[in-house]
Amino acid sequence: MATKLDDGSWEVQGKRLTFPVHIGDAGAACAAYPVRAARAAALLEGTGLEPVAVAGWALAVLGLVDYRVNDLGTYDELALALPVLFRGRVGVHITQLPVTETFTMEAGRALWGLPKWLGRAELEIGGSRATGHLAHEGEHVLTAALSTLPFALPATVPGAVTAFARRGDVMLASPVRARLRGVRIGAAAGTLILGSGHPMADELRSLGLPRWPLLTAIVDHLAFDMDPAEELPL
Repeated sequence: MATKLDDGSWEVQGKRLTFPVHIGDAGAACAAYPVRAARAAALLEGTGLEPVAVAGWALAVLGLVDYRVNDLGTYDELALALPVLFRGRVGVHITQLPVTETFTMEAGRALWGLPKWLGRAELEIGGSRATGHLAHEGEHVLTAALSTLPFALPATVPGAVTAFARRGDVMLASPVRARLRGVRIGAAAGTLILGSGHPMADELRSLGLPRWPLLTAIVDHLAFDMDPAEELPL
């Protein structure tokens, strides 16, 4: 049970969360795939969002995150995200967000409207390689293997993004401020095996992903802060 308190903080499973919620350290990897904008738009139908598109093409991003130091606990997470537009603002919309612990599932749903659900994940993220296996209720959802160049960028890289999620008749816009250290980048370096019959596998398949990603990235140390969601009228 998640309860919003009078001072704007939240209580989740007996623990109080204040803003910004702080993620101190995580390992992360992602693969970005070019997809037809019409296919991305089909996943966004009814949200009030539209894909960021160039010449009829959009991006779909598969992410893997191993949370090591985190206000929401230690857990693994996978994500399917689309870069989107909402009234001229650029951000991301996450359509699938399996996690391995109930606390972060309840907090993510309540605080930011994130579509977290409980799955079983096995992630290995380190150096220039990352692998992930996701199952749900004994059913294989996906297996991913990503690789990058072995050399990391020498500097810490800042980043900021807004996560958009529709809740009823409002759009939740949640700002994220990130710091990335040990960033490795690769091109066309990853494989993805999808299960059948699971909604996340079906969504990935519906996007018509190419065999190889356009870009892969692995981050040794990811830290970020999440502010309260701003409610924007639709």
